Amino acid sequence: MRLQAFLASLLCVLLVYAPAAAGAGSAVVGRISTKGTVEINGKPTPTEASVFAGDRIATRQNSALALNLTGGNQLLLPERSTAQVNRAGNEVRVRLENGALGVVQRSGETLVVEANGVLIQAREKQIGIYEVAVNGKGLKVVARKGAALVKAADRNVEVPEGMALDATVGAAAQGAAGAAAGLTPLQTAVLVASAVGGFTGLILGIVAISRSNPKDCKAISVTGEIVCD
Repeated sequence: MRLQAFLASLLCVLLVYAPAAAGAGSAVVGRISTKGTVEINGKPTPTEASVFAGDRIATRQNSALALNLTGGNQLLLPERSTAQVNRAGNEVRVRLENGALGVVQRSGETLVVEANGVLIQAREKQIGIYEVAVNGKGLKVVARKGAALVKAADRNVEVPEGMALDATVGAAAQGAAGAAAGLTPLQTAVLVASAVGGFTGLILGIVAISRSNPKDCKAISVTGEIVCD
């Protein structure tokens, strides 16, 4: 009887504390502020909410969000965009599934964007504003402040400030090296002058572009416009 009572008590304790323990194991990567309809893991979210490692965030039409990462950097999503956020140590990895995103790099925490099997990050860890967009096999990267680095299976490309990379990605890399890296090659890659407006659909305020360390950015309208103070 004593053993049965002990097991029953232990089961009750596990039922009470297991959900809390599971939640504690998920690392918070930041908090979002939203305009319009935004979903986390397929469920509508309030205008402000925490985002955990492994969460998938998505914006619907006429919507936008700004994700303030715990390390001080920011991730910006315009309308009709989806991305999954993960963390490994001091590195935040964001996989852009469709649409576009913008990154404001203002801290030493490493922030890497994965899009169509290609990796993108700011060249300088504490200075960088860039945009990334995918459309089928198409990839676009715009460096607004500082240079952006694009790493593919067959080459690395530096996108200078004020320039844009217009590229097409190929099939998954073959061979042990390519498979281990998990990268795809760039079939074509052309550097062109960046237009004033964000062709990815993301609009960053001119004040943010002119500052070496811009302040917080936020979505200001349901049209997807995002500006930085």
